[in-house]
Amino acid sequence: MVLVGSPNVGKSVIFNYLTGQYVAVSNYPGTTVDISRGYSKINGKSYEIIDTPGMYSLIPLTEEERVSRMLLCQEQPDIVLNVIDAKNIRRMLHLTLQLIDMNFPVVLVVNLIDEAKKNGIFLRLECLSDILGIPVIATIATKGLGLEKIKEEVQEYSFIKPRFSLLYSPDIEQAIHFISEKINEDYGLSPRMAAFLLIQGDKRLCALASRKEHAFSKILAKVNELKSSYQNDMEYIMAVERQRAIDHICDSVLEERNLHSGGMGETLSRLTREPITGIPILCLVIFFGIYQFVGKFGAGFLVEYLDINFFLPYANPLIGYYVYQHIPWDWLQSLIMGKYGVFTLGFRYAFIIILPIVSTFFFMFAILEDSGYLPRLAMLMDCIFKRIGLNGRAVIPFALGLGCGTMAVMVRSKR
Repeated sequence: MVLVGSPNVGKSVIFNYLTGQYVAVSNYPGTTVDISRGYSKINGKSYEIIDTPGMYSLIPLTEEERVSRMLLCQEQPDIVLNVIDAKNIRRMLHLTLQLIDMNFPVVLVVNLIDEAKKNGIFLRLECLSDILGIPVIATIATKGLGLEKIKEEVQEYSFIKPRFSLLYSPDIEQAIHFISEKINEDYGLSPRMAAFLLIQGDKRLCALASRKEHAFSKILAKVNELKSSYQNDMEYIMAVERQRAIDHICDSVLEERNLHSGGMGETLSRLTREPITGIPILCLVIFFGIYQFVGKFGAGFLVEYLDINFFLPYANPLIGYYVYQHIPWDWLQSLIMGKYGVFTLGFRYAFIIILPIVSTFFFMFAILEDSGYLPRLAMLMDCIFKRIGLNGRAVIPFALGLGCGTMAVMVRSKR
């Protein structure tokens, strides 16, 4: 059983519920991306459960999305739990429709139902299940509501090919049909989905097909012929058509009511995204959060306090006493307690300099992350970064680059 979905939709909470404490975290082969694996017994039957990195689409833009798709194709799961955010269902259903197109046995878990209702979004999930032809479960993972229903559904699940099939415009459908018939190799995808990805120019699949498919020249010619009839790239065209189908689905299953203005949280969220207010807020976060808290308090006050009040009066004399009393060799005494000794320079500096700075930085970073500020900052900076060929997510490598150029380059290279 594999959990897939966008970041911050509650996959990890559901994964922890299903697996308990016996979880193994490892890098996916050939990458530095973490994959969590665990086991669960449901009605006496054992399941291996895999929590994938967040992904928005089967067309990968990041290393995490590429790994998630590779894992889906290679593992060939018996059940795919697609976890989505109820209040952002129009955006989340893109991945759901792609998974259905791949003929995966999908169970749709609509999480954060409570937040959706607070925002005036009400869903008719039985109707959604009928339209897509797959099981749909409502959950509030953080409160444990609906999670038992997942186990019940998994226990009773038997894969039937979904009734729903997304049809694109006639020329795209004709190209998909033509390419599907030319594909002879198994890429862990349905022929239709493989054709779908080739039309959109998926780099990994194109590279594989160019080596394995005898009719690749005909496939490429058909793709180029289709592209020539559109002004925009095919990924955009197909996303627009898919969004049109999603809007039609949402018109049937979604009811939006204007319950309230959204309160203080929604107001702050909007203010952090708009340039006129977002940039001053960013300056305040940098000044008070990074400069004052990490720079002044962590790197200044805490470093000095630990050195003056702990190491100089207590730790250094105590360790020095035992070293000089019990170690007879001068060279070893100097190695431990000398000017550049292991303790006086190595351990002491690591403790009084590295620990306060790293602790305060990660504490502040955790606040920014858990409050939801970082994604809003990414949205704020997206327009600016697009002018230099990047997107809003590059704000994290840029922030890291202010302190460590190597780390920023490593993070950027993965994205």
